[in-house]
This record gives sequence, C-alpha cells and structure tokens, in this order.
Amino acid sequence: MMRIWVALAVALTLLAAMGGCAKKNGYASMDEVYMKYDTNKDGVISKDEFVAKWKNKQKAETAWKSIDKKNNGFVDRTLNNDTPLNVWSAVESNDDPY
Repeated sequence: MMRIWVALAVALTLLAAMGGCAKKNGYASMDEVYMKYDTNKDGVISKDEFVAKWKNKQKAETAWKSIDKKNNGFVDRTLNNDTPLNVWSAVESNDDPY
C-alpha cells in the first residue's frame, strides 16, 4: 500500500512540473531550449526551426536577430555562452510562440 502512495506522489509531482512548463517565465537549461526548437535533433537551432515555432513570423524574425549574434543563420550548443538563458526567455515573452 505504501508503494502505491509513493508512486502516486511521484506521478503527481511530475505532472505538476510538466504542467508548469506550458507557460513559464524562463528556461531552466539549454536542454529545454533545444528540446523545443531543435526539431530535427541535429544539435543546431536554425532560423527556420526557430521561426516555425512562432505564430507571429515578423516578431520571430526580429527575435532571431537577438539570438543569432553572429548572423550565421543558426545557433549551436558551443555558442550558448553568447546567448544566455535569460535572452531566450525574454525573446519568448515578446510574443506567444506555439
């Protein structure tokens, strides 16, 4: 009986955490950013992948400029120091991404 209660508590905790991901104020890690935007899972977020997640494509184009500091059309994990998590979170607060 105790195992059932522990399993239920763990499940509820996970559900609460997942529900909080739907509309939160920021990313906890670059892994979250890449899970959302790197749709082809190649370790690179391209401009096309980024823009595809946004309803307002014009705002997405503008937001991309603040992320792609080197203006090369992509962001990879080795460049994540150029774009800290707070920048990703702030960019998303400018519009409602999908």
